[in-house]
Amino acid sequence: PLVDRQLCFGAPERTDHKGAVVRALEDEEAQAIIRQIQEAKVDAVAVSLLFSFLNPVHEETIRKMLNSLPSQPFVSISSDVLPEFREYERTTTVTINAYVGPVTSRYMKQLEKQLNGQKLRVMQSSGGSISAAQASEQPVRTILSGPAGGVVGAFWIASQAGHDQIITLDMGGTSTDVSLCPGYIQETTT
Repeated sequence: PLVDRQLCFGAPERTDHKGAVVRALEDEEAQAIIRQIQEAKVDAVAVSLLFSFLNPVHEETIRKMLNSLPSQPFVSISSDVLPEFREYERTTTVTINAYVGPVTSRYMKQLEKQLNGQKLRVMQSSGGSISAAQASEQPVRTILSGPAGGVVGAFWIASQAGHDQIITLDMGGTSTDVSLCPGYIQETTT
């Protein structure tokens, strides 16, 4: 499991399949969850509530409360990271984001500081790029940036040599990534 069961806390709230709040998140109940998180002394928190992609109000409330803590854990909410249907996919994605978030965020801040104000863009898994600030908040978007970068680089080099219809092959120690480029780099929407 990505998270120990003892570190999973339920929020007594409910939003229905249309985004309507059926049971509001009461402040007293939310405070009880925040206390449990504080007692657990965690570095990061992933928040994923049912149907939050339709109405993120409860996730945003929890984030606001967590961000006001003196300990300031890295907080990641599913409605920001993957605002899509299917709670399993949304929850695992936001959990991975929270897991790598603290280290990635510190690294991006240190790298930006060393660049003395120069702009930094970070390759994301889709082959596009995002700002260092967004990579700090949503590092899960960069997890497959290596294979994506390989495709972009190979296509550019092949184009310079006069070939725009190629198959890329990126072989490493544990995986092999292949992409068909039929005159352009194929893209995803996520």
